[in-house]
Amino acid sequence: MAKSRRSLDRSFIASLSHGLAILEAAADSNEDVSLGELAKRVGFKKTSTWRLAHTLVELGYLHQDSRTRNFRPAPRVLALGYAYFDGLDLKQLSLPFLRELSARYDETVNLAVRNGDELIYIERISTSQIVTINLHVGSRLPLYCTSLGRALISEMSDSWLQEYVQRIAADPKARKYVQGGAKRIRQVLQETRDRGYALNDEELVRGLRAVASPIRDRTSQIVAAACISVPSSRAELSDLRRVFAPDLISTAAKISLALGYHPKESGRDTAMIAT
Repeated sequence: MAKSRRSLDRSFIASLSHGLAILEAAADSNEDVSLGELAKRVGFKKTSTWRLAHTLVELGYLHQDSRTRNFRPAPRVLALGYAYFDGLDLKQLSLPFLRELSARYDETVNLAVRNGDELIYIERISTSQIVTINLHVGSRLPLYCTSLGRALISEMSDSWLQEYVQRIAADPKARKYVQGGAKRIRQVLQETRDRGYALNDEELVRGLRAVASPIRDRTSQIVAAACISVPSSRAELSDLRRVFAPDLISTAAKISLALGYHPKESGRDTAMIAT
């Protein structure tokens, strides 16, 4: 039988490969894994599997339950992942999650950040579906009448909000939002905080609805927002709440986790984080 390419490669360290196989097998499971199950998954003898797993425990990459003796990945594995993600910018990190979300519904998905009193689109995954507004990466829109904008400023302070209302008061399009001072906008933002998402019901342009959810970094600050835009002919407002919003919140939560956000440390409800 011909030898494999790896067996002929003198620089290839088989023991390291075996250790990574153990780590991957443990990470692929939603539950703690027994020694026998690990050995079965990687195709090694139990004695070899035990030595490799024990080494990974000693190095801090696996945790062994003192009662069941089963294994699971340890926090140090997550540190490796965060080190990788730290080398990516927001767009690079978010793109796989946004593409997956867009493909599930065949609808347009956007990513935006705040710049002063406007939002800027930094990623836009368009579909073949016909939409009623022409936007692209780099497009700017107001904060007050967009779901993305509302998600981005949903936790701004009252003092910032008061000043913001004064700044946009001269915009005729903002008139219905600034009547009565900041009360109307404050109410909308409170609803956004309570639900975890912001809605836009044909306010930006007739015939287009959208739902957006904030994205946080490791300091728990909102650094971006993602949204799904849907022509009103294809989705009622109830569809956005019932179908699109939960999936969008889950996607935003995954991106936030990848950015280093820790909901437990921030004291926020972990229910928003997808399992």
